Amino acid sequence: MKPVSFNRKQMQLNQPFEFHYRNEDPMAGGVFHSHAFYEIYYFHEGQCTYLIGDKIYVLKPGDLLLMNGLTLHCPRIEPDVRYIRSIAHFDPGFVKRWVQPEAAAALLNPFEELSNYRISLNGSERMEFEKIMVDLDRLNKMGATQERRMLRLFDMLCVISELCRTAVNHRDSFSEKERHVQHVITYVEQNYMNDLTLEDIAHAVHLTKQYLSSLFKEVTGTTVFRYMYSRRINQAKILLWLHPNLAVTEVCYAVGFKHLAHFSRMFKEMVGRTPEDYRNSRLSALT
Repeated sequence: MKPVSFNRKQMQLNQPFEFHYRNEDPMAGGVFHSHAFYEIYYFHEGQCTYLIGDKIYVLKPGDLLLMNGLTLHCPRIEPDVRYIRSIAHFDPGFVKRWVQPEAAAALLNPFEELSNYRISLNGSERMEFEKIMVDLDRLNKMGATQERRMLRLFDMLCVISELCRTAVNHRDSFSEKERHVQHVITYVEQNYMNDLTLEDIAHAVHLTKQYLSSLFKEVTGTTVFRYMYSRRINQAKILLWLHPNLAVTEVCYAVGFKHLAHFSRMFKEMVGRTPEDYRNSRLSALT
């Protein structure tokens, strides 16, 4: 399964946001991806461990995830278990063009200040949020105007903003295995640009190489090195997008690769195009 991607130019002109209600489509676990849009993710049913950056969330029905998109994220799906989620992607720039600056700042603040956040909805909060999703899905199916659909999206963002003002931060009660993997992800996040070996990571988190490899695969659905390469490629995408004057070779070394050929091969495998093609496509989408 390839990483999720969107055509930014098309979204700005024709699709200010996308919403998929109660998606049950199967998907490969352990596939990290990122995108330039903010994401609202609601977990309905199943078993899923969600990795966002250096955080792990063991989801339960009613959990709401707010993601800024550019952070590398990946669901870990339990095999042979229904996985039902609703997902909205939207361009924050579009929100800023629709409403006054002060109102836009309030609506986008949870995504920008909390930096990838989980809210567990219960009772009336959950009922209200699910009703908004049902209404938005109905409008999508009946082909309602963009204005009507945007009003429901803004209603959803208003509810999220209110929830975040009253939400109480709490520590997740991780199992011992999940705590170990959390330490691994945090260490990779802090050191992915360096020349890391499995021995380095195992020593840093006080585990044997063998146990580290099997544990990480069990919890995340992918390998330590696959995660590290995904993190490097994600950072490369950001650099190629934000710093068009950087040479591809400079980007390669900046994110931790020692050889340009290896970097280019991994980039094309994970993104679906070469670093040069990716940069050119991003630049053309913004013109």
